[in-house]
Amino acid sequence: MSKKDRIGRTASFFYKGGIKGEEPIDDRSSGEPLCILLGENAVPRGIEQLLYELEIGEEREIEIAPELGFGHHKPDGIQWYPRSMVHNGANLKEGDVIACPNKDNRNDVLPGRVVATTADLVQLDVNHPFAGKTLTYWVKLVELD
Repeated sequence: MSKKDRIGRTASFFYKGGIKGEEPIDDRSSGEPLCILLGENAVPRGIEQLLYELEIGEEREIEIAPELGFGHHKPDGIQWYPRSMVHNGANLKEGDVIACPNKDNRNDVLPGRVVATTADLVQLDVNHPFAGKTLTYWVKLVELD
């Protein structure tokens, strides 16, 4: 079955993975499989591309380059803000995660990780934690509707 024949169909699958060389932290290898509509970019492109190739019941491990995963780390995704302009800014510390407005889509929010602080400022990183990283994933296609 070609990619064209699968776009718009629902794929149910199990997966497990994360950053190459580290312990997997993204795990949906048991319980209910994840169901997505193919073609809607609901998962990284590398995983979706694999779902176009797998037969039902087939499983495979793949390595995903940043451009097919969560993209490259963008330096402009790290910005300093006055504590007074950030929700609960006075209490934020390094490692905290907060909801940040998406500058490209005001109706959307991104998780912002606090990467540094001073008495008056917080530095937020809105890059995905996997951005710029090569990933490894195990994927098993369970069903295709």
